[in-house]
Amino acid sequence: MKSISLLLLLFCWIQSGQYLSAQTKEAEVSQLVTRIIGERKSSNELLLKYCWTSRTEIIKSKEVLNIMIEKNQIGPNGKIVQKVLNEQGAKMPKAFLIQEIAEEEKENMQKFLFGLRDYLKKYTLPDAEQVKRFIEAAAWQVIDSTHEFMFTGRNVEDTGDELTWWVEDSHYSTAKIEVQTIFQKEIVYFTGTFIRLKDGLNYMAYAEAFIPAKKITLQLHNYDYMQE
Repeated sequence: MKSISLLLLLFCWIQSGQYLSAQTKEAEVSQLVTRIIGERKSSNELLLKYCWTSRTEIIKSKEVLNIMIEKNQIGPNGKIVQKVLNEQGAKMPKAFLIQEIAEEEKENMQKFLFGLRDYLKKYTLPDAEQVKRFIEAAAWQVIDSTHEFMFTGRNVEDTGDELTWWVEDSHYSTAKIEVQTIFQKEIVYFTGTFIRLKDGLNYMAYAEAFIPAKKITLQLHNYDYMQE
């Protein structure tokens, strides 16, 4: 009888320990979400004061198909307003679009790739609710060597997709993302590297999307962030 009581006590102790451990983990996740969302909110508010330039390149089998340079800023409705800088055309390669490609194929390719560019923006988790939902469902660990949190999740925005997200542990800003997803029935591999300015603005400086079936790479470079 005494041994049964000891076993019950041990079982209750284990259960209590597991409950406290779960509570601790839940509190840690809640704190992380709060800090990351707070940092994201501050960065988004700063972005309203900035304009910046972006360069998008489309490459197929190491051949440049298209280069687009745009000026960007946040409009009154909170969405990015993009304007193509035509004056940059003289600096672009003469073969701005490879002539051998049929006009219809060029148009379809452009629609696909610039549509892909907009589609991939959601994996930067711009909305606070997206951040919360992702972190609460993701597996995560602390990488001491780089001072970063690494979150890994599946089925983030679409069924079957995968997202790995690195967040630096000093300011809780995004450092890098890696994505595997499907866009218009094509597998896409996407990476994005982020920079944090001294004032706290955190933005995606470099990005690359690779579509293996089409042997096409979409590269994006955001730069020249200036306050207006």
